[in-house]
Amino acid sequence: MRMQHLMTQVSTVLEFGRIIIYTTSLRVVRTTFERCELVRKIFQNHRVKFEEKNIALNSDYGKELDERCRRVCEVPSLPVVFIDGHYLGGAEKILSMNESGELQDLLTKIERVQHPHECPSCGGFGFLPCSVCHGSKMSVIRNCFTDSFKALKCTACNENGLQRCRSCAS
Repeated sequence: MRMQHLMTQVSTVLEFGRIIIYTTSLRVVRTTFERCELVRKIFQNHRVKFEEKNIALNSDYGKELDERCRRVCEVPSLPVVFIDGHYLGGAEKILSMNESGELQDLLTKIERVQHPHECPSCGGFGFLPCSVCHGSKMSVIRNCFTDSFKALKCTACNENGLQRCRSCAS
């Protein structure tokens, strides 16, 4: 228990002055996708720097979200926002805080973005198709003894055949 408390303190210190938003780009459940879009737009309109962790692009983000929500005894329902390493809430909470002006007060210590723009490489998604397997998730290796080819799981990308964008990765 002591170790978990220490880990929580370390992650809180590392996230001081940062906003982390867990979202999804999957449109399977329209309301979830629309709530994620709404929260992203709210923070973009405030012109603050935030890190978006899209669980549809990387399953590690989903595991991370589950662990963080378990620590604060919350059921994860996208989007989920953490500010300074502390759980803030989902779309409804962010929307009500934004309308009351409470969010503006909370964002005074967050780094501002003067001219928000999307990364020219990835379009703001933070991921690109793998440069090794081109998104197929398989690498083909030639056996020099038999002149045959063998397909292996690509080790350069994630489960979706994607790599972090080097241009905008923080």
